[in-house]
Amino acid sequence: MRAVTGVIDRMVRRGPRPGSVEAYGVALACVLAATLLRLLIDMASPDAVPFATFFPALLIATLAGGLAAGTLATVLGGLVSWWLFIEPRFSWMLLSKNHVISMLLYLFAGGLIVWTANQYRLIVARIDEEEKYRRIVVDELGHRVKNKLATIYAILRHELRGQPEIWGSVSGRLHALSAADDLIGHGDNDGVSLRQILATEMAPFGDNRIVIDGPEIDLFGKLPTVVALIIHELATNAAKYGALSTSGGHVHAGLRQVGDAIEIVWSERAGPPVAMPLRRSFGSNLIERSLDSFGGSARLAFNPDGIVCRIVLPGALASVRIASAKSAP
Repeated sequence: MRAVTGVIDRMVRRGPRPGSVEAYGVALACVLAATLLRLLIDMASPDAVPFATFFPALLIATLAGGLAAGTLATVLGGLVSWWLFIEPRFSWMLLSKNHVISMLLYLFAGGLIVWTANQYRLIVARIDEEEKYRRIVVDELGHRVKNKLATIYAILRHELRGQPEIWGSVSGRLHALSAADDLIGHGDNDGVSLRQILATEMAPFGDNRIVIDGPEIDLFGKLPTVVALIIHELATNAAKYGALSTSGGHVHAGLRQVGDAIEIVWSERAGPPVAMPLRRSFGSNLIERSLDSFGGSARLAFNPDGIVCRIVLPGALASVRIASAKSAP
C-alpha cells in the first residue's frame, strides 16, 4: 500500500504541467495501453465488459496530467470502446438499450473518477503551497529568534562582564537553547533525534566521553528544547564536579521504552567520589522540574561512584524510530 501511495504521489507532484502537450501525451498513452490490454482480454473473453480496462487509464491520466488530460482520456476511451468492443463492432451504432445505458454509465463513472482525481491533485497542490509558505515563515522566525538571542547574549555579556562565574552559567544555557533550536529548525516532520541532542550537548567534551545505548528515539513539539537544557545542565555539572572533570571519566546514556514512556538513564562513571550537596542548586531544580508541565520527570541520585539521573519522557511527544543500537567511545 505504501508503494502504491508513493507512485501516486510521484505522478501528482512530478507529472507534466496540466494542459501541456506532455499531459495530453500521457492521456493518449493511457488510452493506448488500456486498448491493448482490452484487446488481449477480448481474445480470451469477447463478451467481457467493454470499458473495464479504461477506468484505471482515466485515473492515471488525471493524476499525472490534470483535468484536461483526464477528460481527453474519458472521451477517447469511450469512442475506442464504442468502435472496437460494442456490437456491432467497427460501427457507430448502438443497437440495444443496454449498450446505450452502458455508454452513459461509463461517461458518468469516468466523469466521477476524473473529477475526484483532479480534486486530489488540487488538494495536494494546496498542501505543497502551504508547506512552502510554512517553511518560509519558520525560516524567517528562526532567523529573527537567532538575532534576538544574539542580542540578549551581547547584552548579558556586557552586564555580567564583572561576574565571570554567573556569565559562564548563563552563556552555557543560552548556547544549549540555541543548539536545540538549530536541531529543531533542521529537523523534519519525523521529529528531532534524541541521540543528536545528546551528541550535540556532549560535543564540547569530546566524542569519546559518552556511550549511548538503546534505540533511535525522536522527540516532538517543545520537548527537544527542554531535554537539551536538562542534558546541558547534567553535562555542565559533570564537567565541573563529576565524571567529565577527569580524563578517564565518561557518561553512559541508556535509552529505552518503558510502557508508553521513554526513559533516559544518565550515569556518570570513572569520576571522582560524589556526595549529596548541602543545598539544592538552580541547575538541580531546573533538571528536576523542567518536565513537570509535560507529564514527565527527572530525578537525580548522588551515588558514591557517580551521579545517576533518571529521566522519563511522555510517550505522546516521543517515539522509538529504530530498534536498539549502541554508540560507544
